Amino acid sequence: MINAIAWLMLCSALVAPSSEQRHVDAVEIFYCDFSNNDINYDKWPDGWKRSYGPNKPHFVEVEMQEDATAVAGNCLTMKLNGGGALISSPAVAISDNFGYVVEARLRGQGGKYSRAQVKIDFCDENRQVLETATSKWYQDTNDWEKIHIGPVNVTHPEVRWAIISLLVIEGEHVDLQGSFSLDDVWLARLPRMHVHTNSPFNVYDNKNNVVVTCELSGIREQDPNIHFELLDARSIKLNDNTIQLAGRLITEKLSKSSDFIDSSVERPAGYAGSTSWHPPIKEYGYYSVKVSMKTKGGTPQVHMISIAVVPPMQTASRGEFGWSLAGDDIPLSFEQLNQLLPRTGISWVKLPVWYGESEADRGDQLVLFTEQLAAKDIDVVGVLDHPPADLDYFGKDLPADASIADLLSNVDSSIWLPSLDEVLTRLSLRVRWWQLGVDNDTSYAHFPNAEKEIRALREKLFRFGQDVSLGLGWPWLEAAPPNRLATWDFQQLSASPPLTGEELATYLALPERKGVTRWTLVEPLPRKDYDLETRTHDLVQQMISAKIHGATKIFAAKPFDDDAGLMSDQGTPSDLLLPWRTAASLLSGTRFLGTIQLPGASENRLFEDEKGTVLMVVWNQQPRQEVIYLGENVQVVDVWGRSESPDLKNHRHVLDISSLPKFVTGMNTAVAKMRLGAQFTELNIPSVFEMAHSNNIELRNTFEQGVGGTIRIIGPEGWQIIPDRIDFKLAAGDKVKRPFQIILPFDATSGKTPLRVDFEVNAEKPYNFSVYRTLNVGDTNIELELTTRLAEDETLVVEQRMINHGKKPVDFKCFLYAPGSERRRQRMQVFQLTNNWDIKTYSYSHGEDLLGEELLLRVEEIGGERRVLNHRVLVEE
Repeated sequence: MINAIAWLMLCSALVAPSSEQRHVDAVEIFYCDFSNNDINYDKWPDGWKRSYGPNKPHFVEVEMQEDATAVAGNCLTMKLNGGGALISSPAVAISDNFGYVVEARLRGQGGKYSRAQVKIDFCDENRQVLETATSKWYQDTNDWEKIHIGPVNVTHPEVRWAIISLLVIEGEHVDLQGSFSLDDVWLARLPRMHVHTNSPFNVYDNKNNVVVTCELSGIREQDPNIHFELLDARSIKLNDNTIQLAGRLITEKLSKSSDFIDSSVERPAGYAGSTSWHPPIKEYGYYSVKVSMKTKGGTPQVHMISIAVVPPMQTASRGEFGWSLAGDDIPLSFEQLNQLLPRTGISWVKLPVWYGESEADRGDQLVLFTEQLAAKDIDVVGVLDHPPADLDYFGKDLPADASIADLLSNVDSSIWLPSLDEVLTRLSLRVRWWQLGVDNDTSYAHFPNAEKEIRALREKLFRFGQDVSLGLGWPWLEAAPPNRLATWDFQQLSASPPLTGEELATYLALPERKGVTRWTLVEPLPRKDYDLETRTHDLVQQMISAKIHGATKIFAAKPFDDDAGLMSDQGTPSDLLLPWRTAASLLSGTRFLGTIQLPGASENRLFEDEKGTVLMVVWNQQPRQEVIYLGENVQVVDVWGRSESPDLKNHRHVLDISSLPKFVTGMNTAVAKMRLGAQFTELNIPSVFEMAHSNNIELRNTFEQGVGGTIRIIGPEGWQIIPDRIDFKLAAGDKVKRPFQIILPFDATSGKTPLRVDFEVNAEKPYNFSVYRTLNVGDTNIELELTTRLAEDETLVVEQRMINHGKKPVDFKCFLYAPGSERRRQRMQVFQLTNNWDIKTYSYSHGEDLLGEELLLRVEEIGGERRVLNHRVLVEE
C-alpha cells in the first residue's frame, strides 16, 4: 500500500507538466518542478543531494525560491559567493534496454566568470559513474535557457541508476554576486534504436555482402514498421523496403527502489526485437541507408548509416599517399584498422606511439600492428606527440595544447627520456620514420637554433645508432634558410586555414631546403559550408597539385572527422572516402607528364606509372563532351571507382566531362606522348592579312620503332595552310621540324584561335589521331575587349576597351559592323594608345533586333606596322 507521502512524491515524478510538449514516444520516469517536494519546509528539495569539497564550499547558499517565471512558481537557486556547487537529483532506476533524454531550464544572472552545466551520470549498482552526458556550459543567460541532453543510448551493461546534476564552477576570477537557477527537470526513457552493419567500419569490397540490422528495445508497440531506404551519394533514393518487426515483451520492474519511488511501481512495458535488410546495391560507390521506425504515433526515430562499396584497385607498392592519425581521435581498434587501411589506397600511416608503463599492452599491440601493415606494404611513421598520463612532469598536469618543443626541449631529458626508451627500442627496428609532434605543431620552426637542438635530440633518442629518418612540423608561410644544413630529414608542412589545391601548387613551386623532403597535408573542405561536388573537386585538386609539384609524401589530415574527414567520428565512411581512394590508388607511384589540349578545352593532367602506362585526369567546370582518340583499351573511372568503356564516334572516344574529375586509363602511351611533343615553334601570327607567315611544327617519335606518316594542319574556314600535307619518317626517339606557312583571310578573327593537326602514323599498325593547338592572331601587346548591353530605351550600347602593353604609342581607326544592310558601319579613332585603357562607345537604335546576332569590330593601325585586329562579339542583354 502506497502511503500518502509516497503518493505525493510519485505524482511529482510521473505527471508531466502541462506547459511542455515533450519528446514523442517518451515515458517519463522523473520530474521535478521544485513545487511539491519540500515536505519538511527546509527550502531544500526532498531526495536531492549536495556535494562539498575544494571549490564547493558550505557557505555558498543553495535553496528553493519562489519565482513567478518558473514553471510551477518555484526554482532551485544557487547564489554565487566566491565558490561553486554540485547539486544532484535522487538516483532513478534505469535499464540499458532504453535510451534516455533529459530536459531542464537553467538561468544565469549577474555573474561574470562562473559557468554552469547540467549533466546526467549513468551509474552501476554501487553508484559508481560508468557513463556521462552533459549540456554545454552556460554563463550569464539573463533569461531561462532550455537544456536538452540526448537521446542517450547507454552502452554499459552494468548501468542501473541515473543521476541528474547541476554543476557550477569558478572561472578565472571568483564571482561574489550573481546566481544560477534550475527548474523543470525532466527525465524520460525512449525506445532505443541501434542500426549497424555486419562490418565494423562499413567498408565493403563485395556489394552482395552488405547487411543492415536494426535493433530495437523499449518500444511501446509490439509490431512497428521498420522502413529502410537506400540513398546514393547525392541522397537520391534508389530503393526501399518496409519490414514489420515481431517484438518480444520486456518488462522493466524495478529491482531496487529508487531514492523516491516505492519498489512496487512498474513502468509501462516495452518490446524488443531486431530485423535485417540486404540493400540491393548494384554498383560500387558511396551509399546511405536511412532507417526509420513507424509507429501509430508517427515516426519517432530515424537513423542514417553510411556504406562504401570499393572496387578492386591496385596501389603502387611505394606510393606517396597516407593517412595521418596523429592528433586525431581514432574510433577503431588496431585490429579494425588493419582491415580498413589496406582498402583506402594508402602506403603510409602516421601513428601516435608514445605510451607509458601502465600501457604495456599497447606496446605489444603497436609491434603487432606495424608488422601486419608492413606485410601489406604500408609503412608506419611513429609520432611522438603527447606523453602518457603516467609520466610525471614535476607533478603538474600538462596542458592539452603543450607543444613538442615544450615537452622535449624546455624540460630536462631525464624526465621524459626513460619513458621513450622502451618505445624506441621496441619499434625502431620496424618503424624507420619518426615525427616530432603532431602535423600542425610547428614549435621547432620557431625554436632558436633549431638545427643544434634537433641534432642533440636525435642523439638522445636514437643513441643506439638506429638508421631512421626524423622530421618535424613546419609552417608553409615560414621561409626555411635554403643553405643552412638541416639536422632533420623531412618537414611536415601545414597552414591555417588549410591551403586549396591552387595555393598548394604555388607554395610547392618555391625552392625547397637542401637535403630536406617536403610532406604535405590534404585537408578537405568542411561539409557544413560546401556541397559534395565542390569538396570532391577540391580534394582531388589538392592531391594532384601535391603530386605534380614534388611533395614526397601526401597525407590526409585527421581522416576521422564528421565535418571534413574521409571517415566519420564513429569510424564509418564519409562521402569523400571513395574519391580519396580512387585518386590515391591511381596516382600512387606515377610521375607527371604534362597537359594536352582537348577539343573542348577541358582541364587535364597526364601521369605515367612505373610500367609506362599513361593515365589522364580530366574535368571541366561546364559539362561537355570531349571526342578524341586515346587508345585501344581505354576505361573511364569516376571518383567512386566505377569503370566503364566510353562510347565511340568515328573511331574516337566520347568522354562526358563535368566538374567531378574522371580518370582515363588504358591510354596509348606512344600516342599520348606524341601529342605532348607536337608543338608549333611560333605561337603568334602577325595580324597582317593575305600574306604568308612562316612557322614550323616539331615532331617527336615516341613509338618503340621507326615510324612514317603524314600530318595535315586544319585551321578555321578561310585560312590557307601550305603545304596541305606534310610527310615524315622518324627513327625511334628522333625529333624533326617541318616548315609550313599560314595565309590569313581578310576577316580572320584576332586572338587565340584553335587548330587541329591530323596524324596518320604507320608503326606496328596504323594510327589515326588528332592533336589540338592554339595560335594567337595579332600582337599580344594590344589588348581589346568588346561588351554589349541594352539600355532602358532599347538602344544597344557597345563598349570598346583597348590598351597597349608595348613601349610606343599607337594610333588606330576602328570600324564596327552590324548585320543587316540598313545598319551602317560605325567608325571611331583611337589616338596615341598607351598603357592606359581607352574606352569608346557605339550605339544602335532598336537594339533588341540585334539580340543573338554577331558584331564585327575591325581595328586598323594608322602607319607603323599597319596591324589589323578583327574581333567578334555576340549581342547579349
